[in-house]
Amino acid sequence: MVAQGLTREQLAAFERDGFLLVPGELSPERVKALFDETAKLLADFQLSDHPLTKFSTEEKAHIGDDYFLKSSDKVRFFFEPDAFDERGELTRPKERAINKIGHALHNLNKVFRSDTINDRNRAIAQSIGFKDPLVLQSMIICKQPEIGGKVPSHQDSVFLYTRPPSAVGFWYALEDCTAENGALSFVPGSHKWANIAKRMIRVDGNKQGTGFIKLDGIEPPREPVEKEFIMPACPAGTLVLIHGSLLHKSETNKSQKSRYAYTFHMIEGEYEYDNLNWLQVPPTEEGGRDFTHLCG
Repeated sequence: MVAQGLTREQLAAFERDGFLLVPGELSPERVKALFDETAKLLADFQLSDHPLTKFSTEEKAHIGDDYFLKSSDKVRFFFEPDAFDERGELTRPKERAINKIGHALHNLNKVFRSDTINDRNRAIAQSIGFKDPLVLQSMIICKQPEIGGKVPSHQDSVFLYTRPPSAVGFWYALEDCTAENGALSFVPGSHKWANIAKRMIRVDGNKQGTGFIKLDGIEPPREPVEKEFIMPACPAGTLVLIHGSLLHKSETNKSQKSRYAYTFHMIEGEYEYDNLNWLQVPPTEEGGRDFTHLCG
């Protein structure tokens, strides 16, 4: 049977709103498989030789060490800043201290690869207009109980920049997402008026890690007010498609329940992805980049 992409109604909703929720995209069996694999990864990694790199989405706190910058072809673990005390020691078990795991699960982990590189996702990509969809990065976002960090209003194409912007996120809920544990919120339609006016880059030949630069001649989007955001119901197994220009966010998880999600990002292979981007895919022997082509 040929895999189907988005229906006409779903495509219209995605084009109108800049996001789309597809409930039940992952079966309960697949949700459990991905959740259990996440738990295994968290249990198996060792602290003894780990750099304890912290990850924050706050613009002034972005990281840029080698462990982070050289993660495009690896599976690496990044900590919540609030998992440490003033002496720099963990205040909780390591399994409850990780912010995210990334960025090459789609290539290196067969469990996550099967829910990334498949006919259904190819069909979805093609139905929203991709000619050569590339899987650029993949992550497990843990949103840990009590300390799962706030993600301010942002646009994914700022971090995964192509010329012109093309990023689309595939975001799979592995647990029920609620207001209490930090569900996603969106400004519907903001992808139509919120320009990509800056980008995150490697600074000064990587010596200073990462930073942000403004794009010439592009007016930055206004900051949306709280009442513009909506938080749709998002039970486990839901796929959320997110346009790269859409303004979205999530709040701190202050509950006693985690909010695991698996996400990967596509870019259009026919567009330019340059050397300024913080995430650099290793080169091929032919001098190109070893991108993962969703369409084979």
